[in-house]
Amino acid sequence: MYLENAVFENFRNIEKVSFTFSRGVNIFYGNNAQGKTNVLEGIYLFAGGKSFRHARERDMVCFEKENARVGIAYATEERTNKMEMRIFRDAKKQMYKNGVKILRAADFIGNFKAVLFFPDHLGIVKNEPSGRRAFIDGAVSQLSPSYLAALLEYGKLLEQRNALLKNYQSYGASFDITLSVLSERLASCAAKITSVRAEYLSRLAEIVDSCLADMTGSAEHISFEYNTSIGKNPECALTDVSENEEKYRKSFAVNVEKEKILGVTLSGSHKDDFEIKLNGKSAKLFCSQGQQRSIALAMKLAEGEISRERSGELPVFLFDDVLSELDSERKKYILSRLAGRQVIITSCAESDFDKAISGSEAKKIYVEHGTFREE
Repeated sequence: MYLENAVFENFRNIEKVSFTFSRGVNIFYGNNAQGKTNVLEGIYLFAGGKSFRHARERDMVCFEKENARVGIAYATEERTNKMEMRIFRDAKKQMYKNGVKILRAADFIGNFKAVLFFPDHLGIVKNEPSGRRAFIDGAVSQLSPSYLAALLEYGKLLEQRNALLKNYQSYGASFDITLSVLSERLASCAAKITSVRAEYLSRLAEIVDSCLADMTGSAEHISFEYNTSIGKNPECALTDVSENEEKYRKSFAVNVEKEKILGVTLSGSHKDDFEIKLNGKSAKLFCSQGQQRSIALAMKLAEGEISRERSGELPVFLFDDVLSELDSERKKYILSRLAGRQVIITSCAESDFDKAISGSEAKKIYVEHGTFREE
């Protein structure tokens, strides 16, 4: 899969611009706060369906404008597709593929596939569990519409169950019946989510371990321990949906009185996490900053490989000002692993990549105050 071109109108500080991309390395460089990341944000909308900066839709519309538009054309082995997103300051966004309006996120996400790596991901080893869940969910959602649908339904059901728990006194006799229905549906969604996550993490660990061993001359090896409300992997397989569902039913039943006091659901797939271990020890506690970054890099490379395995095509790699924070050896290793892939990178300095991409053609675009000049 290759991104052929992208068009931006009134997006962030970009008034109007179109880009044609190389199938190799594409570098957007310039000082901070000039608009480099805005380009990646706009492109990633088509992979993730929303801003990776957690921005509201209205915040992506250029100041004093009422709407914005981003469009891309990307090529698969079968054909070239066009996608478009129209964003409004005071209305819901509109999504299109090949001129046809798409109403559901589950039908939009997964068409264009991209692996995003931005500075927050460097802390995936030591940061909160929500970041690791987001990593898995973002990767798998691009590959499985049914998984994304389960995630979206789970979020709605969880919100309803929490609202019920917070206001249980006002429901009277209907509380138990309503809670039972919501818990049953929540258990079904959670069982599917946990099963897919467990399977994905198993394959991810294999590729990350191989990548990290290669990066360190076999000195370092990685493993993941998936921790859930119904057990942890590898002690539990966690891939059997029926077994997971039964366990979730029981976990939702045992905490009800405590949940009524706190007003929240205390178990479920929204509590999942996975512990990263390096040579058998907790990476969060014992790894150096350099080792943690190496693990994060390996996880992103592995994400791309799994995407290729399951979709049959390589995704587009989007790197937002992260390689410049790495030492020369790690930078050289990462770019060597990206050979033959399409990469779009942002950086403060053009020279950051001169040695790393020596012998390779790279398209360079200078960015200043939302304007772009191809070098």
